[in-house]
Amino acid sequence: MRRLLIIAIGAFLLAVTLLPMQPRFVVTAVSDGERLAMLSKPAVVRIVDGVAGQIRLELPGYTPSTFNVSHVALGSGFFISPNGYVATNAHVVSTTREGEDKAKQALFWQMVQQIGQQLGRDPRTLNHNLIDQHSTLVSFQKFHHVIIPDGSSYPFEIKQYGAPAGSSADQGKDVAIVKIEVKNAPILKMGDSDRVQLQDPVTVAGYPGAADTFQSGMLSEKSALQSTFNPGNVSSRKQAASGAPILQISAPATHGNSGGPVLNSQGEVIGLLTFRGDTVNGQEVSGFSFVVPSNTVMEYVKSAGAENKEGPTDTVFREGLEYYWSDQYSSAIPKFEEVKRLFPQHSEIEGLIQSSQQAKAEGREKSGISMWLVGGVVGFLLFIGFILIVIIVIVVLLKRRKKKGGSPAPAPGGRAHPAPSPAPSPAAYSPSPVHASQPPPPPPAPVSPPMPHVMAGDQGMTVDLSRTIAITADGDSFKQNYGSIRFVSGPLSGQQFQVKADGDFIGRDGGSSQIVIGDPRISKRHVWIGVRGGRVVIEDQNSRNGTFVNDPRSARVTETSLNAGDTVILGESDVARFEFQAN
Repeated sequence: MRRLLIIAIGAFLLAVTLLPMQPRFVVTAVSDGERLAMLSKPAVVRIVDGVAGQIRLELPGYTPSTFNVSHVALGSGFFISPNGYVATNAHVVSTTREGEDKAKQALFWQMVQQIGQQLGRDPRTLNHNLIDQHSTLVSFQKFHHVIIPDGSSYPFEIKQYGAPAGSSADQGKDVAIVKIEVKNAPILKMGDSDRVQLQDPVTVAGYPGAADTFQSGMLSEKSALQSTFNPGNVSSRKQAASGAPILQISAPATHGNSGGPVLNSQGEVIGLLTFRGDTVNGQEVSGFSFVVPSNTVMEYVKSAGAENKEGPTDTVFREGLEYYWSDQYSSAIPKFEEVKRLFPQHSEIEGLIQSSQQAKAEGREKSGISMWLVGGVVGFLLFIGFILIVIIVIVVLLKRRKKKGGSPAPAPGGRAHPAPSPAPSPAAYSPSPVHASQPPPPPPAPVSPPMPHVMAGDQGMTVDLSRTIAITADGDSFKQNYGSIRFVSGPLSGQQFQVKADGDFIGRDGGSSQIVIGDPRISKRHVWIGVRGGRVVIEDQNSRNGTFVNDPRSARVTETSLNAGDTVILGESDVARFEFQAN
């Protein structure tokens, strides 16, 4: 028995010694910046507000000429509630707010400036009344859209409107709340701007014009849908001329960032990026940007009747990302698929699902149980086994001692002979030698406690934001490619959409159509495009202005299949065209 106890103690000490030598369960956590960007990115939107048109000028003695003019603002914003409320700056949506007459005046001034450039004169010195008398606005189009990160465009309605920065009524409250028709949109939570401290780290998210390269064409069209995240710090607390609070930050920002969220390190919005500092020698100076605090923004959120609460999309997306970052792709994929059902327009889901499937196929999935936890359980079981052995030894010793210490039979005459003095007994918890005539009963097998269910922490995968791209591979798990449609004219000109087997509706209403064209001449559900019998088919949805193929003078289409290169024309007035491409 003594030998058995010594062996048990030795085994236990050896296990304890070797446990720290097990391969470490290392969690290479995703960086804080990447975590913030991935969780925030789906909620950051681009806002387009303005007008465009053509003005024909017929001055006496001059050849008539036509001027293409536009007055369009590009800004940023973000979802504040799952039912489509968006926060931005008032000056980003001022054209819609001020009405059609002021918008037409802005177009007229654009024409005057073009005339001045052609003549090499200051536009202010031209005879504006004469130009006005002999000019005619021959076309006029309004733009008031929120473009979400997947490229879907929705017309917005202004619910609350403050004072644009720089206006005579400027009270440091350059805030607007607009609404579009979506459900289960991802949102950003508003933080408490009163708790912001100097030098707190911040991140500006949005769509700066300097990153678009629309003029040079150096980047792809899809790049215009990728928001930019620029880090910085809180530089100062200041006040508007009216006394309203303003935050100054050092993060780089420029035109197009207006209305975008400024995030703290927890991913909460602490304000709206609103205006830049003064120019120096005629040049903008980067790193001097000013922010309307979040507590001011919340005044308008409440006035609009909106609630800044997370919806199911945010909760499930966060859970999926935690599994993804832990390389637990089998658990991540169902979460991402649920997000896709909740909010089909989610910009990141398709790429994450495909990336997870690819990682599984390559065998990069990791177990959800850490080696340290496994080692801890093994150590616990060894300890329990050691305790059981000690208890068995003690029980055996007590039984032996009881047999040796029994009372002797009484001597004649009623007097008992004194028992011979026994050998000194060992201490109570010391092992005793075991005689061959008295073998101890074998110890019962230790019963292992049930393994607890343990959730793993992050297991070491840094996500590359560029991985949100389509990955093609052979196999039934990948969808068949039925081609795509590319808009060649109209509000969505240049945008391309894949043809889906179950089809998409094209129309004016973002609530019932997957591809939205914000033009009143387009019906709410204008046309459906999808796959039937292995062919790509379009079906007009009883639209008011009709659908045509290749020639707007042809008969209206009810239902027809498309061939590669066919052009579909929406509306008798040729509102928009798209071309079917068989990939």
